[in-house]
Amino acid sequence: MIRRRPLFLLVLPLLVLICVSFSGYAGFFDSLELSLEKDIGGDSYESIMAEMTVVQLEPEEEERLQSIFNRLVNACSRKDELEFSLTVVEEDSVNAFALPAGYIFVHTGLLNYVQNDGELAGVLAHEIAHVDRKHGMDAIKRQVGMGLILKLVLDKNKSKETMAKIGAFAINMAQLGYSREAEFEADRYGVIFMEKAGFRKEDILGFWQRMVEETGDQDVPKYLQLFSTHPPTSERIERIKAM
Repeated sequence: MIRRRPLFLLVLPLLVLICVSFSGYAGFFDSLELSLEKDIGGDSYESIMAEMTVVQLEPEEEERLQSIFNRLVNACSRKDELEFSLTVVEEDSVNAFALPAGYIFVHTGLLNYVQNDGELAGVLAHEIAHVDRKHGMDAIKRQVGMGLILKLVLDKNKSKETMAKIGAFAINMAQLGYSREAEFEADRYGVIFMEKAGFRKEDILGFWQRMVEETGDQDVPKYLQLFSTHPPTSERIERIKAM
């Protein structure tokens, strides 16, 4: 008597082959998308550098700032695939923003406003979290569509005009703020990175609470523009407290 093998034993090798092939393709696509993110981030970075005045801090202050930044970067999950950088620019508003691929900018107004290293770490961690969670690239995908993203990922000779438009959108999103969901997620992961780096979430809570006291959480004066388009600060405080 010939004993037939169960159907699932016959199909199993094919399923394994499909899974392996798909996994390899997904990994290949991820590497191409990472390359695209670096191109977009690099182009956007050059645009910002051409428009804003870069500030060179005193050596001791520069060392302190970079030390805080490096500790936070080492706490995030993308530290090995991106070269994060921090640039200080001359601008009175209390703000910081992140471009795709790990280009972080901080305004001199923010450096003058924070009262301790923990507050500064909290803001920087929030921006690093935007990069870590790929909020910039996700926003670009929604704006331009996956079709164009796939074309750019697979096309070695990318249109300079198209890349310039995407770069401008990336800068606009970074400076004005992402969706409420993205901001809340950046708050959450920012606190995680803070604590891994040895800072306390109470510091960023103190920062937000002081801002609420000074702005009333509604009419934000020009010099306190940090996240003015983001979710209400009071709601962010409550979510951070609940972590």
